[in-house]
Amino acid sequence: MIGLPVGINGLTLKGGGSLGGAIILFGVFIVFLVVILDRIIAKKVSLKKINRIEIIMLILGITFYSFNGREIIIDLTEKKTNYFILIENNGKLNNSEMSFSFPFDKKIKYQNNIAVINSISENYQRIDLESPDYWNSQRMQPWEMSGFKVRFYSNGDNRLSEKEIDSIIEKELKVLNN
Repeated sequence: MIGLPVGINGLTLKGGGSLGGAIILFGVFIVFLVVILDRIIAKKVSLKKINRIEIIMLILGITFYSFNGREIIIDLTEKKTNYFILIENNGKLNNSEMSFSFPFDKKIKYQNNIAVINSISENYQRIDLESPDYWNSQRMQPWEMSGFKVRFYSNGDNRLSEKEIDSIIEKELKVLNN
């Protein structure tokens, strides 16, 4: 109901703002077509069959949406640390174990302050770092060191220099390689 006037109003905006109105009206048009199709089918098929089909479609839609929104979760909330290092495996390391988290997420099991995954670049948008409460902010920096691609996460309140970060990463890589 509200989409039509909001979409029409959006068309009156100047410049790129009018695109928002067009997008809203396109969505209203799609919903309008679905409702008409639903009413036509409702006159020809029993309501119980329609309800079953719609429930199946809803479940499939939610499943598809959840699968596309899956994440790799790094839960540091219980850990007392000021940094975390995520390393992309170059074939010389063992990947960190992952456990499933409902419905399609994976929770990474890390050791100390470091975890290893198969590919950072393929999973970059899906990595969810849950930082400790005392991290007032978070910063992430991409690094390449000793033939590894590295993501260094830290408490944004700590002012670490690049040399300090390099030494932390080198120390953790030595522990990992031993």
